Amino acid sequence: MAVERVNSRWDVSFGFEVHTIRGLKKMRMRSGLALIVMLAMALGRIRQQHPEHLRSVVWSA
Repeated sequence: MAVERVNSRWDVSFGFEVHTIRGLKKMRMRSGLALIVMLAMALGRIRQQHPEHLRSVVWSA
C-alpha cells in the first residue's frame, strides 16, 4: 500500500528508524521537514515526467 511505502521511506531514507532526537518539539520539526521534502520531491517528479497530471493533483488538494 502507499502508506506503507511512505512509512518505509520515512524510516529508512530520513533516518527515523534510528534517531537521536530528544524532545517533542524537535521531533515534530524534523518529521514535518521530512514530510515537506517528500511532498516537494513528488511534486518535482510529477512536473518533470507528467506535467499533464499536475492539474489533477492540485485539484484534489
